[in-house]
Amino acid sequence: MRTRRCTATITLVLISSAALQGCGRDEPPASRDIYRSQADCKRDWGDDEKKCEAVSSGPHAGYFYGPLLYGLARSGSGSQVTNLPRSGTNAIASTNVTRGGFGSSASAHSSGG
Repeated sequence: MRTRRCTATITLVLISSAALQGCGRDEPPASRDIYRSQADCKRDWGDDEKKCEAVSSGPHAGYFYGPLLYGLARSGSGSQVTNLPRSGTNAIASTNVTRGGFGSSASAHSSGG
């Protein structure tokens, strides 16, 4: 009698996928505003320097990121997606933020490119 190996393989793949899903947290999509200067960022977010982060590498090097805005990521995925700025802000653009690594340990720092 022949046993079917493909059934065991499919089962193993499904179990592995479910296990890997458990490694990360389900977090809402996030975006960050991009500012030409720290002064522009502070006009929107106040004098708290933690809210206006200088970008030293990646496609937005030399600019400033505002704080994370959960649930406001726009169409497309990945940190390289640059969108129009939110209306009523001093931002020049907005970028989606992705989480990298297992358990989202890379945090927002993966957004720098």
